[in-house]
Amino acid sequence: MITKKIKIKICGITDEQSLDVAFKLKVDYVGFVFYPSSPRNISLDKVNDLIKLKNHDTKIVALTVNAKDCFLEKIINKINPDYIQFHGSEGPNKCAEIRSKYNVKIIRALEVQNIVSLNREISKYRSFVDEFILDAPKSFLPGGNGEKFDWEILNNNKIEVDWLIAGGLNISNIKNALLTTKAMGVDVSSGVEISRGKKSPKLIEDFVLKCKNIEKVFLND
Repeated sequence: MITKKIKIKICGITDEQSLDVAFKLKVDYVGFVFYPSSPRNISLDKVNDLIKLKNHDTKIVALTVNAKDCFLEKIINKINPDYIQFHGSEGPNKCAEIRSKYNVKIIRALEVQNIVSLNREISKYRSFVDEFILDAPKSFLPGGNGEKFDWEILNNNKIEVDWLIAGGLNISNIKNALLTTKAMGVDVSSGVEISRGKKSPKLIEDFVLKCKNIEKVFLND
């Protein structure tokens, strides 16, 4: 049973039309990827232009992968994100350092392989992280690969932190993902793309409305 509002994050946005739709639908987070190996990589200057559309309902997330401190500082000074998302091998100390130094919230992505290792990782980070993203194990990219993990791992295993589910989500499987995992929120990227790295405003709208309809049905049950 879903018992509260489903948080929605659209990650890897690179164009104004997709961002405009996300803002108009008042999604909870939009993510920008600052990682050269990703097909969703974007420049700081472009993000700075895009976020002029920003509203008061949607938080800005800057996703990085083992970024150098000088680049993290540039991100924070240039676009003033609400969250820095660490999607590489950044440890708890790095999360604590950046959170304290820049007074910015931290999202930490973790791979879901089994419940024992997941809980162990959460316990290491929980004091230094504001939200977690539970994602499929890495393949050739640290996220955004369109691959899901075994959702049954989270079934009946209560996770005592704020978290969103990621990995291979799309309009066809999101209901099953939410019912199986009881996720507090969803993080979608490739599932709202028409080609690798190219978001579709229509797919974003369809996905968000589907989540809101699922939320409405189960909250009213």
